This record gives sequence, structure tokens and C-alpha cells, in this order.
Amino acid sequence: MKITTVYFSATYTTHRIVSHLAKRLSEEVIECDITNNTPTKEIVIPKEEVLVVGIPVYAGRVPEMAVERIRRFKGEGTPAIAVAVYGNRDYDDALLELSDLLSDNGFQVISAGAFIAQHSIFPKVGAHRPDAEDYHQINVFADESNKILNKHLEKLLPIHIPGNRPYKIPGSIPIFPSGTKSCKECGKCVQLCPVGAISKEHPKDVDETKCIKCGRCIVVCPTQSRKFQGMVYTMAAMKFNLAYKERREPEMFFARYN
Repeated sequence: MKITTVYFSATYTTHRIVSHLAKRLSEEVIECDITNNTPTKEIVIPKEEVLVVGIPVYAGRVPEMAVERIRRFKGEGTPAIAVAVYGNRDYDDALLELSDLLSDNGFQVISAGAFIAQHSIFPKVGAHRPDAEDYHQINVFADESNKILNKHLEKLLPIHIPGNRPYKIPGSIPIFPSGTKSCKECGKCVQLCPVGAISKEHPKDVDETKCIKCGRCIVVCPTQSRKFQGMVYTMAAMKFNLAYKERREPEMFFARYN
């Protein structure tokens, strides 16, 4: 079967998870990276194909700019798999929101999974994840999803995913990444920031009104000169690291038959 993957992946981890899942399902995979790109027109995925959508969880929600980009993809009763990746705290309403978004766009969500990755702001939380056990669970998720795809989809009951409607209101803390003295002002972070929050003239700084704290500028910096820093960040990290040090495991949800 032909699979289209759509992913918002600032630190590239969501991409790795979605790519691993899709390749487990099929050898014919088309990738659509919406991290820095908004489709210029609607893209229709036919009913005989499969859509896999992956997003990182930001404050318990689907990233706002990802919502608008995902809406460009339309289904015709097309089966879809929803994937949310979070930093070992909680995925809150993000997976439900993503499933609702896909259903509203004409897709039939046959499975949904919440997987863990290293936290993009507090990297000690979820460090080195996804690990070997996580990828084993992704394989299990793919195999169970494949079993559903090989049956009569018209007999499926609506999938049940934990979460609340209305969705939670995202919170925020006043911390933002910035460049250190070792910054060479190469401009890579300027080029790859998903929301254009870093200017070419002042690449060490960030526009706090635009920054979504996704961490991309940190992972793409060739000299590792960009990071979250400062007293507020240090204090927040100490509290966060203590509160969410216990390992969480992936959660998977599958549509059932009458």
C-alpha cells in the first residue's frame, strides 16, 4: 500500500518515529515535511492509500502552525494513523486533537499512538529516547495497525482516545533559546527556524513574540552555541527534572469492530 507521511518535526525526532513506523508498514512511502513548509494547495489522499501524521506535543496541544498545515490534507474516507511525540511529561489533549483534526478532514483514524522522546526544552527528561524498547513498541503499533488495514474498514467503530474537549489552554513560561559567545553567526538557525523568530542581523537573539521554543535552532547549530539559559531556566529545569524523572511508556489506541 502507498503511505504518505506528514510530520512537523522541529528536532527531527518525530520524523524518525514516523519514518520508522511507515517503513514498517510499506516500502512505498512519500514524505511531507510541514515543519518549514505550508502546502500551497489542498492535497487529497485517496481512499485506497494511508496517511500517517506525526506531531510533537507543545504544552499538551498540537502546535498551532502544524494545525493549519495539516488542514491542507484531505481524505476520502482514507485510513489514517495519528502519532503524538512528547517529552515524558504528558500528551494531554494533543493526540485527541490530532485525531479530531484528521476526522474533520475526511480521514478515518484507525490507530493512534503517543510515544516518548527527549524533552526539547529540558533535555535531561526523556534523555536518549526513543530507545530500543521504544522502537520495539513502535513496531508493535505498526503491526497492529497493519492488521486493521487488512480488514473491512467500513465495519470499524470510532476510535476512543483519551483527552478533553474543549482542549486545554496551553501554558507558557518566559524562557527562550539564545546564542552564546561561541556563536559564529553562520545563519543556519535563521534559515531553519520554523516561525522566522531569528533575524540575520542579530542571530544570537530571538523574537520572543514569535518563538515557539521548539528547539530547532539548538539542534541545527553546528557549533552547539545555542541553548536555553539564564536563572529562570535553571530554576525551572530543576523543578521539571524532578517532577518528570520517572520513565513513561508509549500508549496505543486502535479502532475496534462491531
